[in-house]
Amino acid sequence: ALTKVTNKSGDRCDARPAVLTPHRYRPQLKQSPLTHAATYDATDSIESATAAMRPEAKKLLPAIRLAEKEVNVSWTPKRDLLGSNSGAREFVVETERNGPASLRFGDDRFGSRPAEGARLTATYRVGGGTVGNVAADSLAHVASNDPALVANIVSIRNPLPARGGADAESVERIRQDAPSAFQGQERAVTIDDYAEVAQKRSGLDVQRAAATLRWTGSWHTVFVSVDRLGGKPVDVRFERNLRRRIERFRTAGHDLEVDAPRPVSLEIEMSVCVKRGYLASDVKRALLEIFGNRTLPDGRRGVFHPDNFSFGQPVLLSRLLAAAQATVGVDSVDITKFQRQGVASNEALTSGKLELGRLEIARLDNDPNFPERGVFKLTMVGGR
Repeated sequence: ALTKVTNKSGDRCDARPAVLTPHRYRPQLKQSPLTHAATYDATDSIESATAAMRPEAKKLLPAIRLAEKEVNVSWTPKRDLLGSNSGAREFVVETERNGPASLRFGDDRFGSRPAEGARLTATYRVGGGTVGNVAADSLAHVASNDPALVANIVSIRNPLPARGGADAESVERIRQDAPSAFQGQERAVTIDDYAEVAQKRSGLDVQRAAATLRWTGSWHTVFVSVDRLGGKPVDVRFERNLRRRIERFRTAGHDLEVDAPRPVSLEIEMSVCVKRGYLASDVKRALLEIFGNRTLPDGRRGVFHPDNFSFGQPVLLSRLLAAAQATVGVDSVDITKFQRQGVASNEALTSGKLELGRLEIARLDNDPNFPERGVFKLTMVGGR
């Protein structure tokens, strides 16, 4: 083992005890080639069956498990140890071209180092590639050294052909792809970078995202505000998934927090003149549907559907007038109140636009069970 002398005084004659640097433990696997497979996480958002058969290369990990049976501890494979803390029992598989695979452990700073004398047992898969894409009804036997596992099996078959197996990249393909691999932006430095990663590269149901960098007393924290499709809430599960997917882009020294948008409830009152021959009640019902927050029977979105508004997007008076005027049975429309809920003001009504802040999103649910989420009132005149 190597030694390092810790002499802080600078005096060469000041003898200090040497600190032993343990030998790096890098065992090799006997069998090869090691199979790589996509990991499955039940907390991830649901993807299509087609996407499941074509996983991204960055999601593939070696199909191997390490067990330290004496202390009942498992070690987990990772792509790298840069994000591993000092106590993380994680390791990296390094494979030489057409050679054996070696296991690289941490240094007690980035990833834990196995204790001296620890006995690790590896369970792993070998083989794979396109040869594993067997045809339907080609499997007929189960091979196992556990009699209890196969005791009650009468027969086996695969009614569908296997899919998803792919061969390892050739040296020539790696040589061609390597230059372009460094041209992609794989880090988030500015707040726009964080917003783009959350919105376009997280793979989650994000309509838009906005980020804010704040000094929180000892370090900088990036607050990522997320507008989910369909107005879904930013719950604990979604936050955990998004944080995990942004983590590999995060700049060192930046903490990360995921926030929900700031909803701004609206208060709108409208006076409607109904054409002759139309029932005022029917026209009112149609207007309430059109100015609702749901998808209409014909597939159109209601004016206040959550996906019609996002961060900082103003609410235009002209759009409201146009939607009302286009409704069958409406003769004329006059909007008498157009403001933030509970904030008396004619400013938006005069300017024709209700401005919102950078992290604010307009909301008008018109739900009597939740009146604080916006109110839409109609006064019907005329008709029959």
